[in-house]
Amino acid sequence: MRRLYFLIVVFLLIFLPQMGLAYDSRICQQSSVCLEKEVGVFMQGISKGCGNSGNCSLADIMTVFVNVGNYVVGIIGGIVLLMYVIGGFFMLVSGGNNERVKKGKQYMTISTIGLIIVMFSYLGIYALRGVLQYGSVALTDAKNEYVACSGPTVEGTSCDLNSTCTNGGYTCESVCRQNHPDSTKTTSGNLTIIRGYDCVDTDTQASSSSEGNPFYNPSTCQKKLCPGDDSVQCCQIEYSYVE
Repeated sequence: MRRLYFLIVVFLLIFLPQMGLAYDSRICQQSSVCLEKEVGVFMQGISKGCGNSGNCSLADIMTVFVNVGNYVVGIIGGIVLLMYVIGGFFMLVSGGNNERVKKGKQYMTISTIGLIIVMFSYLGIYALRGVLQYGSVALTDAKNEYVACSGPTVEGTSCDLNSTCTNGGYTCESVCRQNHPDSTKTTSGNLTIIRGYDCVDTDTQASSSSEGNPFYNPSTCQKKLCPGDDSVQCCQIEYSYVE
């Protein structure tokens, strides 16, 4: 069942963006990114363009991957802790009973294996994000060490290349999105045009309009404001649709 839910989320993020361009749902309004109370725990942190209009970037898709991974890892971590408690209980009340001692040791062994799985799963989530988004496993460079956005204590701390923790310390957001949090919407007759800024892979993203698909304006692009190499730049994104 979890696999089915996961596939549904991926399908919605990858195959429905163009359908989402036909309307602006205005689900996300209170911050520069979508909050948990607006889109749910798995999609919190995605851009407003993705949440409202289906204009999702690779960064938005990876945000969902990381959210789902953290949720699953959290559940496994809770189970591991419970197993440690049960194992310790059996050993404390064993009273020299070899069977209880043996059972307690079994629980402790299983818990230790589970803890190792949790640790490697957590590392694997961020390694996968690095490979898919930046082509590299490492999420740090020679000068910086990044933190996980886990609450108010890390607000404003570097969480990725050219990114800091925002939204109360729970969202890792690029400097690009922080500098350009809002999009503009203009209407002329039945034609609606939406413009905003986001991180764009200039090697693959279209730089001219093609059948109403989103495209970026090369003259607006700035380097060193986004995660990734210099091909990933902060650019004005534009798309239009007929209502």
